[in-house]
Parts: sequence; C-alpha cells; structure tokens
Amino acid sequence: MRYILDNIDLRPKLCVWEITSKCNMHCLHCASDFYGPRKRGAELTTDEALDLCRQLAELGCEKVVLSGGEAILRTDWDLIAGYLSKRKVATSVITNGYAFDAEIAKRVHELGMTRVGLSLDGLRHNHNLVRQNSASFERVLRAAKYICDTGVPLNIVTHINKKNLYELEEMEDLVVSLGAAVWRLQLGSPMGSLEQHPELMINPDDLPGIVDFVVDAKQRSRTAISVGDNIGYFSHHEEALRATVNRDGFNFWCGCSAGCLTIGIEANGNVKGCLSLQSDDFVEGNIRDFSLAELWHRPGAFAYTRGFEIGNLKGSCQGCELGEICRGGCTFMAYGATGSAHNNPFCMYGLHKRSLAKESLP
Repeated sequence: MRYILDNIDLRPKLCVWEITSKCNMHCLHCASDFYGPRKRGAELTTDEALDLCRQLAELGCEKVVLSGGEAILRTDWDLIAGYLSKRKVATSVITNGYAFDAEIAKRVHELGMTRVGLSLDGLRHNHNLVRQNSASFERVLRAAKYICDTGVPLNIVTHINKKNLYELEEMEDLVVSLGAAVWRLQLGSPMGSLEQHPELMINPDDLPGIVDFVVDAKQRSRTAISVGDNIGYFSHHEEALRATVNRDGFNFWCGCSAGCLTIGIEANGNVKGCLSLQSDDFVEGNIRDFSLAELWHRPGAFAYTRGFEIGNLKGSCQGCELGEICRGGCTFMAYGATGSAHNNPFCMYGLHKRSLAKESLP
C-alpha cells in the first residue's frame, strides 16, 4: 500500500465544498454543528469563490458537490455552479429540501448540474424528529417532485441512526416511489450535534444488520445503492458492498482517500482532505493565504493519509493484518469514535475477529 500511495496521481478528483455555513435547520445528527463553539469566520466573497473554482479546475478536479449549511441559502450559489459547469467540472448540490422550490429546480437544470442530493433521514415522524422541523418531511417530498420533473437525477441521502434503523425497508419503498436514481446510505459520527445525542448513534454491533440490508437492497436493484465510506470493511460481503456500476478501481476498501483523491473546503476557505473532518487539526491552510495548488502539493500535507505508516494504527486496528491497506477505515468515523484517525471500532472484519475470540473462550 505504501507503494501505491507513493505512486498515485495525487489530485482532488472530488471536492465537497461547504459554500455557506448558513442553515435553516438545527438537525440533531449534524456533525458540522454550526451553532457550537467552532466558528467558520467570514465566508468567501463571490470573487474569491469563483477564483477557487478556477483553481479546482486547473488542479484536475472532476466533480464538485456544493454543500453547507444549506447551499442554496448562499445567494450566488448558481454563479458558482455555472462557473464550474462551464469549466467541465461535474457539479451537484446537496440540500435539505426545505427552501428548494420549482424555480431552483429549473435553475439547476439550466446550469447543467449533474444531480441533486436530497436528505431523507427516516419516515415522517423520525425524519422530522432528527431535523427538528415538523414540516421537513413534506418539503422533502415536494422537492423530490420538483427535481424529478426537470429530469435532473435525484439522489436520496440517508444518515442511518437508531431511530430509522428499523425503517430501512419501508424507506426503500419511499425512495423508489420518489424516483431516486441513487440512494446513498451512510452513518453519522459522534461529532458536533450528534455527539450530544448518543441515543441516535449507531453502535458497531448494528453493522452486520445494516450491511445485510444494503447487500439485499443492491440485489433487489429497485434503485442504485451508494454506500458511505464508513460502512463495512472486509466481511464476506465486501465485494458486493463496494461494487457499483460506475465504480473505478477495486471492489474492496482501499483506505481513506482524504487528501489523496478528495478535498474538502469550508465556507471561510479552510482546506481539508475531507469536509466531514470537523476538527481544526485537519485544516491544511486557507486559500486566502495560499493557492490551492500550494496547499495540495505542500510537503507533509494530509499526513494522516499520505504519510500513513503501519505504526499509526491504534486500539482496535493495531496489529490487524489488513491494516496496511485499510489504514483504519473512514477517518471521519475513526476520529469521531475514538479521537484517533487510525482506530476504528466500526469495522466488520474487527467484529468478526472479536466474535471468534469470544467463541473460543472456555
């Protein structure tokens, strides 16, 4: 794996960009926690944002996801999307759907955006509970119709939690009825608001049931299933779990891509390997101080992935025979759960080993 890391064409193929920290919800599962102690500072101006678009294109970025906060609350979101699209960067947006109306859907289509990601975190009661808004679920249904009416592909994005864990089969019916092209399933990590709501947090022991559902749903092929990087790792389901029609590379987990093939940008211009990594420990610098190319190519940058060594593994990952390629799974999940980038209890292979060890006890 060290050989691969040393020889890979390091470039930010995928960028998830928090274009604003403004949000119209106070979701219980939000890792960003915009109302907590960690403040973003002044957001990029329009000129700064458009210049960042140029820099992303010049660095070889292929896909940009506009996120937030709530991305469409930024008044120039369409200027940013249009600038990227004109530079042949596939651009999408993720939204909670609350303010997403027919005019915005029309604008998304006019700009040539590749898809819209729409958050759905349960059936009506549990979705509204997590979103802390009694009208949220109906707004999601409305937004889904507006999106599908334009012909822009719809992705439904679901954070699996303790409340919706036993609704997944019914949610699959709903997702199909909404006309989604893709259903993205992922876990939350105990950061931000979710850290204050442990009653929502999935436990490692919940993973086998989740993986079984995902694999079964893939086999049903009612809609395409996309799996978050924080689900799985080297169970007997690994190939089925990772495989997608358009997946590049191998059908097994190859380690966190943060700072290798992905990049995250915060509203104030902070650059990270992954937008989900909320700690300032993961900020590589700011585009107001350095060019994006300087930050990306700086020696020693993104050390937790690019500089990984087997000795970095801690806790449940330490000594694992798959550690060199896995590198501790999803950094976001590992750091949130244990405070270490390379100690991840949310691992199917680790669960299996622990189960075997219990069975062997006298």
